Amino acid sequence: MGKNNLRWRNTGLALLLTASSAFAQTASKYLILFKDKANTPYSVDRPLEFLSKRSVERRLKQNISLAERDLPPNPAYIQAVREKGAKVWYKTRWANGVLVECTPEQLQAIQTLDFVKGYDGNIALNAVSATKTAAKPGTNSIDLPLPVSSNLANPLNYGFSQTQIGQMRVDSMHARGYRGEGMWVAVIDNGFISVNSQAAFKHLFDENRILGTYDFVANNTNVYDQGTHGNSVLSCMAAYLPGQLIGTAYKASYLLLHSEDNSGEKRQEEAFWLAAAEYADSVGVDVINSSLGYTTFDNGVGDYTYQDLNGDKALSTRAADWAAQAGILVVVAAGNEGNDAWKYLTVPADADSVIAVGAVDAQLLRAGFSSVGPSADGRIKPDLSAMGYGTVITNPANGQVSGGAGTSFASPLLAGMATSFWQAYPYLTNMEVIALLKRSATQAGNPDALLGYGVPNFLKAAEATRSYRQGSIRIIPNPTRGGQNPSVEIPFNEQNRSYQVNLLDTQGRIFWEGQVTGRHAELPVGSLPLPAGLYVLQFQRDGESHSARWMKW
Repeated sequence: MGKNNLRWRNTGLALLLTASSAFAQTASKYLILFKDKANTPYSVDRPLEFLSKRSVERRLKQNISLAERDLPPNPAYIQAVREKGAKVWYKTRWANGVLVECTPEQLQAIQTLDFVKGYDGNIALNAVSATKTAAKPGTNSIDLPLPVSSNLANPLNYGFSQTQIGQMRVDSMHARGYRGEGMWVAVIDNGFISVNSQAAFKHLFDENRILGTYDFVANNTNVYDQGTHGNSVLSCMAAYLPGQLIGTAYKASYLLLHSEDNSGEKRQEEAFWLAAAEYADSVGVDVINSSLGYTTFDNGVGDYTYQDLNGDKALSTRAADWAAQAGILVVVAAGNEGNDAWKYLTVPADADSVIAVGAVDAQLLRAGFSSVGPSADGRIKPDLSAMGYGTVITNPANGQVSGGAGTSFASPLLAGMATSFWQAYPYLTNMEVIALLKRSATQAGNPDALLGYGVPNFLKAAEATRSYRQGSIRIIPNPTRGGQNPSVEIPFNEQNRSYQVNLLDTQGRIFWEGQVTGRHAELPVGSLPLPAGLYVLQFQRDGESHSARWMKW
């Protein structure tokens, strides 16, 4: 029955392509950009109309205000584009536009609309070479022999993966109970073949920790039918095979997103990456890992130069920074171009608010293929490094463990470590997590363009966090539901000083006054007859003044 169903689906697809052949022969994809969000029906005061509660909560925890960039594009603009004959694939809040498929004539008509600014890059995003492009390999890993299994005594038996775990002291982090519980991670890759049927990932399904799936290339929810690369990448973070391979955040929950066109290298993949990142934001993830990178494209259309690695040019680079500005910790592979003529980073690793990850071997020496920096504007890149040569991963073909190489595997190892570290210190912002991991790393005092700040260390990062002076107060939980009292965290108040506290609405009206002492205190405001909405808590003493936003549901 399964085979018959598959055959029927393929036949239906063939009929669809035949019926649309006249359109498909001349149509291309473009990211149409709008000039503004004027007269939009959406408002930053009503974020639950376009974001999940968890997405709003992530911003509030980090004192990030909702901005116009977070608003969806004007529906009237989108409808007007449709009326010009274009097929709308995805809308984008952050870039303020729509990814469309249309003919050159339809593109011209769209550009006559007075609210249209243009189209990103001024090129078609799915340009294809005149001859058929060879399919990209499913993974950029190198098959390597497995390392010797460790016999170190540990509550968890990491087996072959002990070295990649131990380099960052993830074993100590796990022993303290920080394994990713409660954290949500999006993995943006080329698909996740067989993840739903292999033993290494069984615990994710048994415990309902697959948050969702989406294939942005095919525009459907099936991500398990292709993508060997994504399978191995996910294993670095999420696998649980005691005695063989344990991921760095094996207790986290995962959103699996497919953005890579496996038939070739096209600029549309960056638009799909943007769509995936926005979707991850709207769902409410804490962390994004992406082991994808771009420099050249089919037939040379839209190739990047080194000068383009300035943190502002590439669409995926801008998307990564927009995600970071929404409070997401974004971790990306630096690239595997170190031995090639190009040698530099791939985008989006040049983004200024992400962790670009280089690769080391078991002896903490740089892997020769690991892409180097700096960025074109002189910033240190990569940012950090992790084990990317001799990395223990799953073999997508049979579910067994094997050895591999690539910054593609260094990135998720580090992303999982950062996820579990953030679980341990939830009051940190995403940028503070990055700063503390850099402070803990092997080259913290002498970062370079080969390994950045080096390999981070959980124990050193934890020690640095204890002495870290934060500039902001945290309200936990935020939002607060019903009559629950929120608590305040004042990490810098080590002298147990007292602060006068005022609770105000956004109009400046005071609803409650009180006092708190120390670094942690409960605020007795949950039972106040307050309507649901956004409030401001002010903390004052001896000329000091601090404030934090609080959302009551």
